[in-house]
Amino acid sequence: MASQEQIEEVVMLPLTEVGSIRWTKERGQKMRSLRGDMPLVTLSKKLAEYDVDMSRQYLNRMETFTEVKSASPELVTGLCKVFGCTLAELLCLTETKIVQLGVDKCN
Repeated sequence: MASQEQIEEVVMLPLTEVGSIRWTKERGQKMRSLRGDMPLVTLSKKLAEYDVDMSRQYLNRMETFTEVKSASPELVTGLCKVFGCTLAELLCLTETKIVQLGVDKCN
């Protein structure tokens, strides 16, 4: 039986290789916490400055975990830029061991 305190291992991939990122209730709560008193409409406008078009209604659904099961890498990285946080912080990956792929080159 594995210990519940076991650290999850993560493989590093460029975000260009990722189609979507699993969205969870915990991540929605973290997003809400990072947003603070910034109105959702302001968040939507700030994301647009990074070429991420997202409505305030969708952002609200992300925070309340209503029908949102995944998020695009562009949206997640845009949120990190607006909030001034790391990807690990937004995705609640505080106890994660990151390992590098053992790939030298593609043939």
